[in-house]
Amino acid sequence: MPEMTYTEERKTQLINQYEEIKAMIDAEHSIIDVSLLAVSKLKPASDIQVLYDHGVREFGENYVQELMEKAELLPKDIKWHFIGGLQTNKCKDLAKIPNLYCVETIDSLKKAHKLNEARGKFQPDAPAILCDIQINTSKEDQKSGLFEQEEIFKVIEFFQSEEAKHIKLNGLMTIGSWNTSHEDDDKENEDFAVLSNWKNQIDAKFNTNLKLSMGMSADYKQAIKQGSSEVRIGTDIFGVRPPKNEAKII
Repeated sequence: MPEMTYTEERKTQLINQYEEIKAMIDAEHSIIDVSLLAVSKLKPASDIQVLYDHGVREFGENYVQELMEKAELLPKDIKWHFIGGLQTNKCKDLAKIPNLYCVETIDSLKKAHKLNEARGKFQPDAPAILCDIQINTSKEDQKSGLFEQEEIFKVIEFFQSEEAKHIKLNGLMTIGSWNTSHEDDDKENEDFAVLSNWKNQIDAKFNTNLKLSMGMSADYKQAIKQGSSEVRIGTDIFGVRPPKNEAKII
């Protein structure tokens, strides 16, 4: 396994940017604990190693192949979050990663079944994978996520069934529409309000206490005000990403 090396300059830059974001999140004085998920997609493993050496343990990745390669190279106590679009045929590959901690983009009953089945087959002794149901709060055609009550409830019922031994319902996740996310920080974000309403409805019906994963670089302050448990920050920590075809793992 190659040793992850990085320059002092990059180390200083990344730690400063991470701590700056962390301080801004802490300054929002949320009534709940808000975790910062460092989104490392298309960034080299050495960048993740910098923050790991600084004490960070949770990282978000968008592409299955990239996550598999990084998980092989990097320390095994990292808690990986998969936050990209989930394809049914990739559930098997994801489930093989022993320290896959959370899949935030469950958007169908079929995918929940597949992930549970594959985890049971390939990593039966690993902890159950935490899962968020992705809700399409803006109902945009190009976005993944559920928005019909019947479908959402069916997925939750599966999580609460005896069969779902290898996955565990954690919360709800959304990506706000571009326009809503770039409005004034002081204005309520309609998409986040929709997700919050879904949480209230589901918690009341199913006796759950779901977490909310909402908010990225452009809109995380508003997300925290509206009850987010986790914000997903990439560019503000790691800098501008390269095009996918130019990204390097090492």
